[in-house]
Amino acid sequence: MNFKNQTILITGGAQGIGLSLSEKFSDMGANVVIADKHKGTANIAQKFGGFGYVCDVTQEEQINSFITFAEQTLGAVHCFISNAGTIFVDPDHVASASNKTWELSWNLHVMPHVYATRRLLPGMLDRKYGYFVNTASAAGLLYQIGDAPYSASKAAAISFSEGIAISHGDEGIRSSVICPQYVASNLLGFSNPEDAKNLEGLLSPEVVAEKVFEAMCREEFLILPHPRVQKYLSKKVADYDRWIDGMRKLKKKSIDKRGSAKPLDILHLV
Repeated sequence: MNFKNQTILITGGAQGIGLSLSEKFSDMGANVVIADKHKGTANIAQKFGGFGYVCDVTQEEQINSFITFAEQTLGAVHCFISNAGTIFVDPDHVASASNKTWELSWNLHVMPHVYATRRLLPGMLDRKYGYFVNTASAAGLLYQIGDAPYSASKAAAISFSEGIAISHGDEGIRSSVICPQYVASNLLGFSNPEDAKNLEGLLSPEVVAEKVFEAMCREEFLILPHPRVQKYLSKKVADYDRWIDGMRKLKKKSIDKRGSAKPLDILHLV
């Protein structure tokens, strides 16, 4: 797939993976419009020749306004990359996070994909062409110890992405889901990727963006920037009970070595 002169919308596009994707697609000749809650989004977009729009992706009307802005500025949207997200930490047991946290995780990690698809799909079906790319996480495939709301909502995002591919793949609609493991971004508290260069398996946003771009050019559905996730997933599918036992052992190892099994503790062990 060639993205030159195509209009690509990217949420969470002012930082982290979203920003790196925005810069990559702009370099490849795409017309890029980013949305982010950052007040300086437009200025950030101007640096790579794109357009920016301040948007809260948990609000359907704001996503609709973002898309309308892009259409009025550049015409029909060819590709929507839904990328915003955040992590949480279980206060105690697996169900201990508040209802507010669970609702926020769902509203941030699932519903923006639904809102964008609901708004754009009819027009894409008429044109018999469109591409939805949703950022989920390896946590949605494998589970993130210490963050049940994040893991559950990311699993739902993967399922919805599958739904797009299954329901509309024969009508010219493409769907991909990005499932990175750990990325050196503000999401994990790494404002400077250099601070994390010695952590094995931690990729920079730029490396992730390059891998995502290459996979999108091949129209791959499941995009795994960290190759080892495929190995873990294969082991999980081959023997589910053994995999769960292994995850229990990883949790115990984290508690023994680091005193807890929160997401950032697990990061230092995988």
